[in-house]
Formats: sequence, C-alpha cells, structure tokens
Amino acid sequence: MNGDDRRALPALLRQGAAAGLMALALAGCGTVLNRGPAPPGAAPPAQEDGNAAGRERIRDAIAALNRGDAQAARRTLTAALRRQPGDGIARNLLEQIDRDPREMLGAESYSYTLREGETLSSVAQRALGNPMMFYALARYNNIAMPSSVRPGQTILVPGRRPAPPPPPRAEPRPAPVRPGPSAPAPAPVQRPAQPATNPALAARLRGQGLAAMNGGAIDRAVALLRRALALDPANALIRNDLNRALRIQSTVRAGN
Repeated sequence: MNGDDRRALPALLRQGAAAGLMALALAGCGTVLNRGPAPPGAAPPAQEDGNAAGRERIRDAIAALNRGDAQAARRTLTAALRRQPGDGIARNLLEQIDRDPREMLGAESYSYTLREGETLSSVAQRALGNPMMFYALARYNNIAMPSSVRPGQTILVPGRRPAPPPPPRAEPRPAPVRPGPSAPAPAPVQRPAQPATNPALAARLRGQGLAAMNGGAIDRAVALLRRALALDPANALIRNDLNRALRIQSTVRAGN
C-alpha cells in the first residue's frame, strides 16, 4: 500500500464504511483473520500469505475509490485479479469503475437525504443489498469522492421509494356506558296533619269544660274537653275529665 492510500484508509474507517466492506471482502476471500495452530488439511502458509496480500489490495482499492482515484484503484484491482482471477469482490469493484452506473443500477430512482452517520456504503447496503456498491452509487450521483458526502446532502437512490411503514394500530376503546333513564323518585308519603299542641289553651278549655259540667251543660262540657285533649293529648287529667263527662252524658241521655 502506498503512503497516500494509508492516509486515506483511516478517513474511510471514521465514516463507518470500511468495516462492512472488509467483512464482505474477507468473506469473499474465504480467509480468517486470527491465525492459530493449523488444523489438518489447512492451507499452507504460502496460500495464507497470498490471501493476506489479496485483502491488502482490496483495502487499497477501497481507499483509492473513496478518495476518487479510480485509476489507482483499477491498477490495484487488476493486480489482485492477476493473482486471484476468481476474486469476486475485485471483479465487482472493477466493474463499478468501468460500467455505466445507470446500466448497472437502473434508471428509476428516488431522492433521499443523508442522515447523521450515514455513508454511501450504508445506503448501498440498505437500498441495493450490497455495501460494496458504494462506488457505483457515487457515480450514479456524479459524486467524485464517495467519502465527501455529508449529512443533509440529497442523493438519488436507484429503485422505487420504499413504502412508509403502516401507522401503529390504535387499540379500540370501549364504548362509553350511557346511563339509562333514572327511576322516578318515590312520592312523599302524605301523613295526616297533626294539630299543633297548645297546653296553655288546653288548660283554659278544660277549666271551661269543668265549669259547664258543674253547671249541668254536659254536652258543652264534652265538646270543650275534647278540644282541650286535642291540644294536649298527653294530659291525663283532661282525658279523665273527658271520660267522666262522657259517662254523665250517656246517663243523662239514657234517662231521657
């Protein structure tokens, strides 16, 4: 890797694109990063060294493409294919350099505004299913340096705009319970009016009744004593006087 490429690669890593790209690159090369004891049937060290060199060339090519140096990337990828003609990642990146991006990705597109932390690699992963298509996406938008995109920048994404997610279903609310017609209030119980008590008046009427009874006016005496008892029902004296007057009235009427 030359000095310029080594300086460009950290910028790619800061954008978050290199991790996904190199994961695919390593998967395409069919290698593992950690070397341990060689299991039976493992590749000899010479083959592992060749794979490591291939990974290094892929890194160099990605760094060159992100800084807009397609010629340097083409030379690196061509050298990688001379050593490993079946390297699919190298062929894919070389094809993105040489082919018409609209022929590769299609003419139909929709606008999309980049968000914080998004790169052309992450958009390619989501929209095209392959983060390695970042350079074709850059050429599709006439972007010379894929690493130069910023949040808030609007680009064209090949394909149809994804349908928005359906709104969350609102839980049905129970119907409000309407109160039924209220029962009519019971009619108040009509009680017979009770005469107001008046003990003082009752005492005067008793005196008048006794005087009438002593004077022989028994009917008048009964009437006066009844009025007196109505004004003072708990008065036992008036009740006894009335009973005596009634007996006398009964005797007088019987004698007649």
